[in-house]
Amino acid sequence: MVVAPGGDAWRAVTRRARRISAKDAARQGPWLVLAPHPDDETLGCGALIAAVSAAGGRVHTAFLTDGSGSHPDAPGWSAQRIAGLRRREAQAAVRILGGVADLLHLDWPDATPAKPGDPVFARSVDRLVAWCRRRGIRQIAVTWSGDPHCDHEAAAALAAAVAARLRCRLYDYLVWGWTVDALRQRLRGIRALAVDSEAGRPKQRRAMACHRSQRGGRIVGARENFRLPRAMLRLIDRPNTVLLETRLAS
Repeated sequence: MVVAPGGDAWRAVTRRARRISAKDAARQGPWLVLAPHPDDETLGCGALIAAVSAAGGRVHTAFLTDGSGSHPDAPGWSAQRIAGLRRREAQAAVRILGGVADLLHLDWPDATPAKPGDPVFARSVDRLVAWCRRRGIRQIAVTWSGDPHCDHEAAAALAAAVAARLRCRLYDYLVWGWTVDALRQRLRGIRALAVDSEAGRPKQRRAMACHRSQRGGRIVGARENFRLPRAMLRLIDRPNTVLLETRLAS
């Protein structure tokens, strides 16, 4: 039987987390979900987006990278074509989830993130701050800085800079972080929120199906054919969305 990774850590965090309903989360918004790549929004926060939106909340979505590096050198698939496909997949997924349709694509290249202090990083902070202010963003959810991927770490750093400027609340969600060794120990003592997102799971499953390029068979012949492992897709089975309260903007 294929099971989602990090089950022990998820159960431990859920037991001690502050629990809130999707309706309560909706009242705390508007929300921004910042995803490193198109598909992370659905895999990590899809049920949250769907449940909060259904409860009357507004959830906006922004993407750090264009996702063009998932299938390098695939015959007939330039980086530009892959990026266009992944953008369309993200739009379809967010539409199903019920999120606000005004997606922001920062279009960083895959796996070569800018660092704090770089001009690209600074411009992205300015752009995202202005975008969030126009939408009245009060809560930001971004991938955990401990997620073992450079783009996920960069998204966390960018969100921290934006939250500090906006003076809004910042939460972390895990994607590949659920696969980290000794995760239960690493998360010990970190405050967490468990949002009841059970009602959003059916839409999350449908939205995940939109990301065909990441599930195999859509793009073939690449030097590295990325395909989401079945175990990662089982993250969708969890009845709540865990958000780590690792940093609060002061």
